[in-house]
Amino acid sequence: MADRQTRSAAAKLDESSKKAARSESLETVAAPERSYQRLAEQIADLILDGEFKAGERLPSERSLADRFDISRTSVREAIIALEVQGLVEVRGGSGIYVCDAATKPVSFVPDGGAGPFELLRARWVIESEVAALAAQNRTDADIDKIYAQLAAMGRNFQAKVANENDDRMFHVRLAEASGNSVMAQVVTAMWDQLRGVLWKKLEEHFHDPQLREASLEEHQKIFDALVARDPVAARDAMRAHLERIMNEFKKAWR
Repeated sequence: MADRQTRSAAAKLDESSKKAARSESLETVAAPERSYQRLAEQIADLILDGEFKAGERLPSERSLADRFDISRTSVREAIIALEVQGLVEVRGGSGIYVCDAATKPVSFVPDGGAGPFELLRARWVIESEVAALAAQNRTDADIDKIYAQLAAMGRNFQAKVANENDDRMFHVRLAEASGNSVMAQVVTAMWDQLRGVLWKKLEEHFHDPQLREASLEEHQKIFDALVARDPVAARDAMRAHLERIMNEFKKAWR
């Protein structure tokens, strides 16, 4: 009798442990600290400790990448985060300078999410395959909707905000044409993240009418591949489009 009671108590304890483990596994996992966030914190600490003094120019991005053993794209994202918070000033053709009244803010990185290059790399992977799917599955009605957004991009070429909204809807309509509603949701979510302050600040340094002109031409190539039902050409055109944007944002500061 006592042995049965012992086994019963042990079984209940084991079940309780399993429930606790399941409960822990369902808890929200903390977002991982991104490399650009960590680097921005480190540079901010060096500024506050006096290694980089107010008015002084920071080391080059290449030097920072070597010192902290990190990619140059992460360095650029970190610099943008520092600029947003008022710790540094990026001067095109000159360099990155510590602001006179640099103080470390309480909430360091306002977005707290993916950096611009991380988002672009994700788009390169996902949207290129979405374009291929759309070329295979699109309907004539889809083509009409996508063309409407392409035409709007052309009409609103000089109006940056309207052009950006048309650009976003071109990609959303294309994702809808893939025939997979999840893909459409994913593409929409990625584009919504592009509205963050880090992306906007990066764009301030590089966005110009020439960038919009190149983008319009690339969207035309994507559209032509959709009309031709050519998934290979659609995939390649989307990849080329996003690769050019990444390369533009890696150029010398403007």
